[in-house]
Amino acid sequence: MNLREMELFGTLMRVGTTTETAKLLGISQPSVSAQLKRLEANLGISLFHRTGNRLEATREANELFALSAPIFSTYAQVRARLPALRNAAARPVAISATPALVEGFLGPILIRAGYQNWRKRLILRVNSPEEDLREGVADIGLQMAFPPKAEFQSHEIGTSTLVAVLRDDHPLAQRSELFCAAMQKYPLVCYNADWSPMGATIRAAFEAQGLSYDPACIVPYCANVCDMVRACGGVGIVDAMTAHEYAMQGLTARRIVDMPPVTILAFHRRNEPLSAPVRDFLSHLTHAGSAAGRKARAGG
Repeated sequence: MNLREMELFGTLMRVGTTTETAKLLGISQPSVSAQLKRLEANLGISLFHRTGNRLEATREANELFALSAPIFSTYAQVRARLPALRNAAARPVAISATPALVEGFLGPILIRAGYQNWRKRLILRVNSPEEDLREGVADIGLQMAFPPKAEFQSHEIGTSTLVAVLRDDHPLAQRSELFCAAMQKYPLVCYNADWSPMGATIRAAFEAQGLSYDPACIVPYCANVCDMVRACGGVGIVDAMTAHEYAMQGLTARRIVDMPPVTILAFHRRNEPLSAPVRDFLSHLTHAGSAAGRKARAGG
């Protein structure tokens, strides 16, 4: 018996008439009768005695139905679950990214992935990717300098240099490139190294030169660094993508010779199967990210 035959047999056992079975299965009553005859012929046993309009199950049919009960139960569960699975497969890809990656990195990849003129739908959160993945509101996280986590599977999709941003009238703006030691002499606008992966990277670079990392102004995002430097002065450190976005706004960017680049990572929950749309988008990230990373290293 194949699944279709078992569905027919199980329905007949439950309702007792070919007419009602036809209604439930969405086929004609003659088709039910014909399929039943073929099934009995294939099995080599009679399944029902016909009494008027009703079918009376034989002893063999009752035994077969009892043996098949787990299959009928599982089949019913599968049918009940299918609408939710279809809805999940049709759900837009949900991405959580830090602001810098939304503003300077994500756009070209979306175009390559078929989102031009929004032919596909997308859920975009500019928040904490790590938290959003844990809470199940995002499928993929995008972040720079993201440290390895056992709960996440990470994919390197590019790199970005870190640069110093200063007002045009700052003394260091006269130099073509900077070192951490020169920057430490001025108030620093940067990140909390205890919770910010980028802040931890910058602190490590300072400490490698025997310098202390003690920002005068601590902010959460690269865009905040630029805003605060433009308002009150000092020296800020941001990724090259953000610096490019703030060019021509009273700020200038300088390469930091002894500051290592940061890795751009896409990550998702480990050991959790991805839907087809999410898997497709992740493929575009891993293949197209290298080109976007080269652009980021060049500062846009």
